[in-house]
Amino acid sequence: MKKLAPSIGSRVLIVDDNRDTADTTAMLLRMHGYDVAVAYDGRSALLKAKGYDPDVVLLDLSLPDIDGCAVAESMRKDGLDRAALIAVSGHGPDDEAWAHPCFSDHLVKPVAKDDLVSLLARVRPEKSCPS
Repeated sequence: MKKLAPSIGSRVLIVDDNRDTADTTAMLLRMHGYDVAVAYDGRSALLKAKGYDPDVVLLDLSLPDIDGCAVAESMRKDGLDRAALIAVSGHGPDDEAWAHPCFSDHLVKPVAKDDLVSLLARVRPEKSCPS
């Protein structure tokens, strides 16, 4: 496995209600040198983001309590402006959530590990949500 060096300060928050997916992704990213936190629902993600201050958020769009797009909007309203928000969904690019302005990138489940690591190596926070 080729190990890519993460950007300095690469803190990744993984938000996914599928615990196996979230935990496996966290383990993979830790093996690549990322500092990782995990939340399994939208409310927990909002709380964790405030204290963790991630550089990147991998955000499942289909959460049981709060829609992923609403979580992204709340994160932006709560002042998480610098983090890159990446939508993760089982739906393809024809899903209207892909056009949501909060997300800098999108990944389709199941996410290939090489695609994820490659994206994280080049992602830069720059998107914001309309107020």
